[in-house]
Amino acid sequence: MNKKIVLGIVMLSLCFALLLNMTGIASAEEGKVRLGVCMSTFTSPYASAMVKTFKSYCQEKGYDLVILDAQLDIQKEANNIDDLMAKKVNAIMVNAVDSEGSRAALKKAADAGFVVICSNTTVNNPQELGIRAYTGPNCYDEAVTAAKDAIKRNPKANVVMITGTPGYSAAIDREKGFTDTIAKEAPEMKMLDIQTANWMREDTQRVMSDYITKYGDKINIVYVHDDNMTVGAVNALKAAGYTLETKPIIISVGAMADGLPLIKEGWIDSSMMQSPITDAQLAVDTAVDIMNGKQTEKYKDYFMATPPVDKSNVQKVIDMHIWD
Repeated sequence: MNKKIVLGIVMLSLCFALLLNMTGIASAEEGKVRLGVCMSTFTSPYASAMVKTFKSYCQEKGYDLVILDAQLDIQKEANNIDDLMAKKVNAIMVNAVDSEGSRAALKKAADAGFVVICSNTTVNNPQELGIRAYTGPNCYDEAVTAAKDAIKRNPKANVVMITGTPGYSAAIDREKGFTDTIAKEAPEMKMLDIQTANWMREDTQRVMSDYITKYGDKINIVYVHDDNMTVGAVNALKAAGYTLETKPIIISVGAMADGLPLIKEGWIDSSMMQSPITDAQLAVDTAVDIMNGKQTEKYKDYFMATPPVDKSNVQKVIDMHIWD
């Protein structure tokens, strides 16, 4: 073969490889796996457990990892995604801060050719933005399960709800799934109040204390968006003199480290098991599979299992050591 032709082929191949690297599109099989993660926060118990798993799992798999904290700030999240693109990661996993406000930054990364997936939380209409997948819990279905449990326990109950951060997709879905279900299946159930506690235990204790002052024994069911917050609600009830015999029914989500003992004791009546280990591993595996062309769909949801947990099976969950 003519030397000039050979040289031309070599140069063309090099240019193509460089282009792939610049756009973040590279096959894991080529040994060039560098993953980027932008977490909405590092500070909540669930988020910090995900961060720990992202680091350990990527190390185990031999992947390079760049993981950044948006500190629940949309602008910082956008800057972090810009940083991940500049570092030429192969895929970007985003635990989105806001279902609407985060869309522009994710679209920018997808338009630049990066494999972008939402992890644990998502944005509105992700498929329109070029996002390839969502991985994590189906938070709407979690709320439906919680509502059905509440209805089974007391279909005419007065309910108060304490939500996660407004705009956060998990908070939106865990509210809507619950309210949609009781509206459809238990029209006599009454929602007394819905307030946010921003995923924070201390804020939840304050909100629950306000509910107790305002509604007192009218409250039959307390529904809280995650176990970390629910601990705050239980603390408020204890401080107000409630006992296991006099407390309202408490329904939560997460089956988290501090929630599991309260389920065992009977303070939390039910929760949903949601493993941060499974959550983070699912995101990593999905991102790499997409890089390797194993997903043919332009967009796909990958939901993890979130089975109910109550006093009857809580010891089995404790024995799994998810939160160790």
